[in-house]
This record gives sequence, structure tokens and C-alpha cells, in this order.
Amino acid sequence: MEIITSSPGRVCLFGEDVDYMGLEVITLAINQRVEVRGQTNTSGRISVKLKDINQKFSFSNEKQKLIRKRDYVKSAFNIYQEFFPKNFGATLSVKSNLPIGKGLSSSSAFCSALIGFFDKASEYNSSGKELAWNAYLAEVVNLGEPGGMMDHYACVIGNLVYLECREPYELEKLDQKIDGIVIGDTLTKKETIQTIIKRKSEINLGIEWMKKKDASFSLEKSSFQDVLEEYDRSKSIGLQRLLGVLGIRDVVREGYKIMKTKDASQNEIASLISKHHECQHEYFENVTQKMQNLIHDAKTAGAKACKLLGSGNGGSFFAYSPGKEDEVAEAIIRGGAAAYILKQDDGLRINIHDS
Repeated sequence: MEIITSSPGRVCLFGEDVDYMGLEVITLAINQRVEVRGQTNTSGRISVKLKDINQKFSFSNEKQKLIRKRDYVKSAFNIYQEFFPKNFGATLSVKSNLPIGKGLSSSSAFCSALIGFFDKASEYNSSGKELAWNAYLAEVVNLGEPGGMMDHYACVIGNLVYLECREPYELEKLDQKIDGIVIGDTLTKKETIQTIIKRKSEINLGIEWMKKKDASFSLEKSSFQDVLEEYDRSKSIGLQRLLGVLGIRDVVREGYKIMKTKDASQNEIASLISKHHECQHEYFENVTQKMQNLIHDAKTAGAKACKLLGSGNGGSFFAYSPGKEDEVAEAIIRGGAAAYILKQDDGLRINIHDS
């Protein structure tokens, strides 16, 4: 039996750096994808070819020790291993047109596609939410990587999704269609894992500070203004990072409100994208000068608004450019970067072909 799965990358429309703090996000799946093509057999071994990096490896059908960083294939396999017969085997081939390390969730798309393959091969037939949760377990929990579950739900469910990143992990598909998706790639490498670990530590310092002042303080309910007043007195780095979280939280909530109740106008969407980027730039201080220069170029060419994608200090940004995609992409390229014109896309696809 041949199983072909593919999972999209995603743009975090609203919500960077708040998913791993248990808040809400709005994500947008894009039409650059990771594909896993696998043939099941009775060899008792799983053989894998990563075509884009010309790497091959194999392992036996038994629980695998996860001793290497980002050992996504074995981690995903482990979730389903007990459901396979002893002689279960497979040959997997993986390819992708999704850039790595650019804030487009390449690793989560990979894990989602792998989970889709092993879930179908085991005939477990999980729901969308279950598949997303298992992808989160495979990448974040089992491998000890920082981050939340936003990316995995985005990659599995697809299109535009509102997700509450706390139990019971409520999600809602939004009917809004987002056009004008241009991604500007600064061509500057970023260190996502190290950045998130440090930033989360700083945010937690801010939370501790506020709880000493008010034991009832919470990320879900407390106001941006209260933290701002405290920050103006102390200039604490922890409170500065906390302002970023609460500012972005409020943008997400406003975005959900306008997309839930009506068709959001381009100007409303652009205003929120700009507010989001301002929070990242001012409070997380993770927007490089090169990116700011490219954003200026994109806006001059017709982008309505731009925002950083991912953890920052390099990587990519989203230029919201309905009707001006070509002009904006060309301006970004002239500025010394790469650009991708993308479309909104659906989520995890699973197709079966009998041998």
C-alpha cells in the first residue's frame, strides 16, 4: 500500500510568542508543503530518504531511543509503534518546497506529514485535532523542543484557524480568505530554539514581577495598561517582554472579533498586522535593521502592512499586499532578499493507493 501525505507551512497571522504562553493565535496555511510518500511492506524496518538534503537512514520496527536533536521521523514513529504488527515495514521518501528556518513552520509541517503517514499506516484513523496533538507530541514534548502547539494545528487543519493554546485547546475554522500573501526572506539565519528559551524565561520574570504586585495577575485577563504603568516605573526587561505578549494577545482577540462577526476589510487586517509588528519590534526587540529596511521597500511598493514571522532576529516577514503581490516581491528582491508569492491552502492531505 502506498500512502502519500502532505502538510502545508503556515504564516502566523496573529500570535507569535503567545502560543507557548497558553494564549490565542490565528494561523494561515500556505501552499508550500512537505510531502511524505511511503510504501508499506513486511520487512520489519523503516527506511527513510530525505531527498532535499540527500540523506538516508533506516531503523527497526521497535520503540526508538530519541538521542539526536530533531529526530522527527523516529519520534513520530514511536507514537504509533505499538499499533503495528511485528513485521511492519515501510520505505519513506520526503521532499519539500517549504524553506527551513524562515518562520514558516517547516519542522511542524514535516512532523504533521509524518504523523499523517504513520496514523494511516496503523489504521488508527485519528481526528484532525488528534493528528495535530500527536504532531505536537512528536516535535515538542517527546524531543524536548521549546514552543507551543500552534504550528501543528495550523499545519493539520489548514486555511485560517483560531486556536486557544490551553486546555481544552478549542479551535475554530474562520471563513475569511486572506489574499496578497508575500513572504520576504532576509536570507539571515536565526536561532529559533535558543531565542524562544531565552524569551520565555524573560516573560516569566515579568509575570513573577506582576504577581508580586498583584497575586491575581494572569495572562488571560490582566490588562496591557497595568503592565505598562509598572514598566514605566522600573524598565524591567521581564515587563518589557510581557508587554509584547499582552499587546499581541490583544491584537489576536481583535482579529478574531472582526473575522468572526463579518468580512474583515483589508484596512482592518492591515491595521492589526501593523500593531502586531510594532509589539514585536518595540517589546521583543527582535526585528533587524535589514528587515526594517525591506519592510520599508515593501510598503513603498504597495504592501498595506508587514510583520515579522517567527522568533525573529533574522528569518522572514509577511507583507500583506493584496493586488500588489508582484510589485512588492520585486521590491524585496531588489533590496537584497528573497520573496515568495503564496496562496492560502488547506491542511494535511492523506491519500492511499493500493499496490
